[in-house]
Amino acid sequence: MQEINILDLKRTGIKPLNELETFMLIDGTKHYYISSEGRLANNIKGKFYIHNETLSKATNRVHWKVFYEDESGVKYKRDVYADNLVAQTFLEPVKGKNKVYHIDSDSSNSKYNNLIYVSDREFYNLRNGKISVDDLGREQKYIPFLNNNRMKARRLWNDMHSRCYNEKLHKRFPEYIGCTICDYWLDDKERFYKWVEENYYMIGNEQMDLDKDILCKGNKVYSPETCVFVPHTINTLLLNCKRKRGKYPVGVSFDKGKYRAALNVDGKTVKLGVYNTPKKAFMEYKKHKEALIIVVADRYKGKIPDKVYEAMMNWKIEIDD
Repeated sequence: MQEINILDLKRTGIKPLNELETFMLIDGTKHYYISSEGRLANNIKGKFYIHNETLSKATNRVHWKVFYEDESGVKYKRDVYADNLVAQTFLEPVKGKNKVYHIDSDSSNSKYNNLIYVSDREFYNLRNGKISVDDLGREQKYIPFLNNNRMKARRLWNDMHSRCYNEKLHKRFPEYIGCTICDYWLDDKERFYKWVEENYYMIGNEQMDLDKDILCKGNKVYSPETCVFVPHTINTLLLNCKRKRGKYPVGVSFDKGKYRAALNVDGKTVKLGVYNTPKKAFMEYKKHKEALIIVVADRYKGKIPDKVYEAMMNWKIEIDD
């Protein structure tokens, strides 16, 4: 899963509006960050800058054009509203209340503490002056966004839940079909949050991913027993995507009447040779890939959990992976 990013403002040159302003990576993007004060930043060109506010003529709400990127690398542009982004990132969801209302009635003010989730009926009554926010009889709860691990846990939960139960996502990524979350976590996501806080670790500035099938190859259940955090480098090293590979075994492609074996090493394709059959090409790939996994495991020994190291040392590449 993708790493959760809270922007380190000291490294960006961005001056916070106050001590609590926090910028979070917008889910589904690689360069866009929304702040708790309703500001948008990006570093597409390598340097961070703050977007100017653009107001909708119809609603007076702040909106921007943001480039999203799906897991296959396809980029697409969306028109997004500041209040929705802030609410999704910094407000605790309320069951049955999916509309975002501006407490001070100023639709251009998208600061997190000016927003509250309401029902459709409440939204209508508030907009028409039939009730006030005080009449709702409740206060909006906020995500404790200064607690990095808590934020990681919440965003990881949303990502994990989507992979397991989002049918639209399954149409694009059928490899997620059949994935589930264990009852222990599904019954109370606070248990998952606690597990993240107890098990999350960092290795320098490397991206850390939540993985469910390194400890148990082929596993489709997210649980305390099967999940572990690993560097993104290791996660991608062990990842095989049948959807992109086609009809040949992993590591094998058809080339001028022969079958070529090739291995990706540090982002570069290393050609291993051509063979008369797919099986022979695969066996050559298998030998080199298993050796590479051992090399990488040794590189991370002492930095990753022992159980991850042992799983990598014993990892076997199969022709039907």
